[in-house]
Amino acid sequence: MVIPIICGGKRIGTLETRREGPYTRFEARCAFVPGIRRLCVFGGGRSSVLGVMQPEGGALVLRRALSRDALRSFPGTIEYAAFREERRPAPSPEKNERTDEKAAKEDAIYITEDGVRYLALPCALRRAVPGTRVREIGGRRWLLFRC
Repeated sequence: MVIPIICGGKRIGTLETRREGPYTRFEARCAFVPGIRRLCVFGGGRSSVLGVMQPEGGALVLRRALSRDALRSFPGTIEYAAFREERRPAPSPEKNERTDEKAAKEDAIYITEDGVRYLALPCALRRAVPGTRVREIGGRRWLLFRC
């Protein structure tokens, strides 16, 4: 089933659902919208958070498989998907350069390293996890995701 992703009253992408054995697989893709975006599904007067969209190839994507048990809190019929409103907007991708002082107050920042743009989210890892990119900026540890 193909479900529209709506933002600002316009269709900006699609959410595809399909059954795979005991799981339902969700694959969402939409135009890039700056900031941390939680995708929610709506239907029948109910809503549920599906997950956080991740930047990939100039777009936002989300891939997730949920069991029947996990889907119990979801609407019976999904009519559309949209972003959950955030308390404050995240920084725009045009502002890649941040000072350490500003970075210490942000929830998410964009940085550029060796010509590659990254979305940085604050983290508190107890130990290094293989394959992760962690930087200290403004006295805080940040987990980097390539945009």
